[in-house]
Amino acid sequence: MNRILFACMIMLGFTACTDDFEAINTNPNSPVAVPSSYLVTQAQRALVDLVVGEGFAGVGTYGQHYIQHLSQTQYTDVTRYDDIRTSFYGFYNGGLIDLERVIELNTDEATRDAISASGPNSSQIALAKILQSWAFMSMTDFWGDIPYSEALKGVANLNPKYDEQEQVYRGIVATLVEAGDMITAGAAGVEGDIIFGGDMQLVRKFANSLILRAGIRVSDAAPALGNEWANLGISRGVLESNDDNVQLSYIGGGEFANNTFYTDFLTRTDYAISEPLVDFMTAQDDPRIPVYAQPTATSVAGGTEAYIGMVYGVTESVAGGIPVADISYPGTAFVGINSPAVMLTYSEVLFNRAEATQRGWVSGDAEALYDAAIAASMNQHGITDATAIDAFVNQAGVDYNAANFEQLIGEQKWVALFFQGMEAWSEWRRLGFPTLAPAPDAIQITTIPTRRGYPDNEFSLNNLNYLDALMRQWNTDEDKLDQRVWWDVD
Repeated sequence: MNRILFACMIMLGFTACTDDFEAINTNPNSPVAVPSSYLVTQAQRALVDLVVGEGFAGVGTYGQHYIQHLSQTQYTDVTRYDDIRTSFYGFYNGGLIDLERVIELNTDEATRDAISASGPNSSQIALAKILQSWAFMSMTDFWGDIPYSEALKGVANLNPKYDEQEQVYRGIVATLVEAGDMITAGAAGVEGDIIFGGDMQLVRKFANSLILRAGIRVSDAAPALGNEWANLGISRGVLESNDDNVQLSYIGGGEFANNTFYTDFLTRTDYAISEPLVDFMTAQDDPRIPVYAQPTATSVAGGTEAYIGMVYGVTESVAGGIPVADISYPGTAFVGINSPAVMLTYSEVLFNRAEATQRGWVSGDAEALYDAAIAASMNQHGITDATAIDAFVNQAGVDYNAANFEQLIGEQKWVALFFQGMEAWSEWRRLGFPTLAPAPDAIQITTIPTRRGYPDNEFSLNNLNYLDALMRQWNTDEDKLDQRVWWDVD
């Protein structure tokens, strides 16, 4: 009798366990339905790391070195243009698809009400589309034609076509307008937004400033389009002060630390300030040098601080023979564990407005805007002495001259875009200034690269579209570093 009762108790226990099996085996810390706020945070961090941060999975690092803001001190592969290809899969499989999911969740009638717990549907969609547009612009500037209209479709399209760069730009601007118009006065922000902190009006200014950037970028390839977009961006409202600077501000350690900069710069000595940048700034007595660079350890020990750049693009044997104590490394304001990753600044907006004015596209005073752009960059880095700033902008070689505006804007923008490698490289390619010498010990090509090659796997995984993109752009099946993207007019 006792054995029968015991058996029944065991069976009852098994039945109860079976009934509760799903609840018992569900980890409350791993929710099946991920709040869109998590996706927004994850996407922002991932895309900023790829576009702005150091590390060779992204595009920013190549810009930093190709534009000669930085030099390598030991392994001189990037500064000598030793390889051709960079993968774009990290963009599509990471931040871009996360943002696409945010758009889908806020659009689908079955999920949009529940997902609005992270912010109004319209705000979430607008933020996601604008961030995607920022990333796509950096990608097309880096590679040329890219998968765009057929991208992010998952298994529905595993072989997306490459869209022509002009069409990518047109699509980006149209999306920025559409998304910006979704942001109304007083619109509530999005939870998980670690870039804008939920300030949707700043998101809108960012979108409009990107439209202005697009107009300036295509100014030589499509002047009428550039005129239209520059006017459109400005009329819709762009960044208005350094308080509007768009950046990812890191805090503390762990996931919210600027680990890409911290690891590459403060725990290693691989990257130093380049000799071309230090020499250029020294010749103009630029007060930003002590912010951009650290004095050499040797000079500090000797009691007289000095800033010395690392020679650029030399062999590893030559680079290795230069003592690390005798060269300058990036300033701690740029490479600390909490240093911000800058995406777009008021200074850039002013330079773009100055150029649009000089080209006759918009009304205004080009010289005043140019001077204000330099002052904004100075202020951004803690230099506020008006007398010193005036002395800098009024000196020979800096003082504005309409007949020479491309060189002057190109040179001063190059300095102001320090640690915004992708944007600095794009503007150097477009304007051709400052005059930079290629790496003396270059490997693949003998000129400064004007793009990066597509991922290796595209040849096997998306062969027809890959080859079509090469033939359409450069009439060859070769993928090379010295090919020019659409807006980079010779």
